Amino acid sequence: MPDHYVNPLPNPARNKKGNRISLDHVCQAAYQGNLEQLAVMLRSGDEDTIFNGDLNMFFTDVNALHMAAMAGHADCVKLLLEANADPHVRQCTPMGKDPQSGEKARDKALKFKHNNVADMLRKAEEASPAGRYQPDGIGNNRKLYGDQQPAEVPKSASWNAESEQKQDQGKAAKAEPAKATAAAAGKPQQPTLPVALLFPGQGSQYVKMLDGVKDLPEVKDMLAKAKDILGYDLLDLCLKGPEDKLAETKYCQPAMFVGGLAGIAKLRKDKPDAAERPQALGGLSLGEYTALCAAGVLSFEDGLKLVKLRGEAMQEAAQIGKQAMLSVVGLERNVIDKLCDEAAKKAGGDAVCKVANVLFPKGFSCAGTEAAVNKLKDLAEKKGALQAKLLKTGGAFHTSLMQPAQEKLKQALESVAPNMQPPKCAVYMNVTGEALPAGSDPKTIVELLSKQLVSPVLWHNIVEKMIKDGVSEFYECGPQKQIKAMMKRIDNKIWNKTTSLEV
Repeated sequence: MPDHYVNPLPNPARNKKGNRISLDHVCQAAYQGNLEQLAVMLRSGDEDTIFNGDLNMFFTDVNALHMAAMAGHADCVKLLLEANADPHVRQCTPMGKDPQSGEKARDKALKFKHNNVADMLRKAEEASPAGRYQPDGIGNNRKLYGDQQPAEVPKSASWNAESEQKQDQGKAAKAEPAKATAAAAGKPQQPTLPVALLFPGQGSQYVKMLDGVKDLPEVKDMLAKAKDILGYDLLDLCLKGPEDKLAETKYCQPAMFVGGLAGIAKLRKDKPDAAERPQALGGLSLGEYTALCAAGVLSFEDGLKLVKLRGEAMQEAAQIGKQAMLSVVGLERNVIDKLCDEAAKKAGGDAVCKVANVLFPKGFSCAGTEAAVNKLKDLAEKKGALQAKLLKTGGAFHTSLMQPAQEKLKQALESVAPNMQPPKCAVYMNVTGEALPAGSDPKTIVELLSKQLVSPVLWHNIVEKMIKDGVSEFYECGPQKQIKAMMKRIDNKIWNKTTSLEV
């Protein structure tokens, strides 16, 4: 009896030789609604383009059927079912959690209000036997073929020839509106390019920013919405200042959020493919919110509201006692950590001194109570640091001193969570330095954004991981060139392939 997944769709090219078509490619096409590409991989491809793997295996904690269901792509769901995707497979759950609590593809469709897809999956569950994959409490969804052949997924009554003919007629009538809808939603219909879009954080702002892009239709629309959400004229502040006001955390963060998205609008003019089909997105601190908006997780309105609250809450937290940040260059991380501990002890009391940003090799910003940070400056200079410079910032960001802001932000994130969508491409997160793949559950994002306020930003790790994952072209979207400057210290070859889209 076979002990592997069997695709019942006939194709003589299947399993003739190994190729580079992986589960990642299938999941990406399923989530993006690229039916043509999915059909090649599952049904009509040649030896180099057919998918020979197990369609029911997991891409992170979900599979291709889950991802198509989350995105509401009924045609892709139908094709996956015909190719023996098992509608009974549940989302992989963490160790110690009941495997039966994992969501099936139908649950995903209902969660994101794709009722037609949920109905299709319900019928598929009724029409096909459970048993090929079952939760076992240890390695979720273990195969249980035993002595039975993996069953083909029978078509339900709704999938007879007459029904398919009606569906095809309906698709033809709706083809053009559907294309327009997909384009408006910004959902790429082609494979991603080895491109990363990077978004700067607080500190890159300057008076007269947005002047060169303010007349782009996308930017004009964002600025009009921002005026209503923020209650003040963001463009006027960016163009005229004063500089001290623009640098204030509560004003700076909304400005940088809009500035990053304006950078994408600028890129879209000259290189639309790079803007629409990036492999990866990442943002430094506040820039992570811009990246998540660009990935389709947050709407512009929800993203700006969160950023507004985040900036206000961080500014309030920064006013609790005297706080400071210090740029330190030229020392290893283990040395910096020891010096931070020593500085906190010398300052005494409830002093805090921690690494806040890991920016590039031997390049950090550290933050904490003012007395401890001043002690760290002295210690770092004595240890031979190339630079130990106090920064003009509003507070000890990314340390425990931001906990009051974290509590407010977490409430806001939880209120916005029902509106969040899975990312359409990989987003590399500050807290972990790792990629959050396309289609990931937004619940994970809420937790990571909450932790980000009190955890160091692993920017160096993010960039190195993107390079390792095959990204070869980088675009800095937003004011100034700070990210590109840091790129030169991370990888000089990649620095030559990094473009700053100043706004």
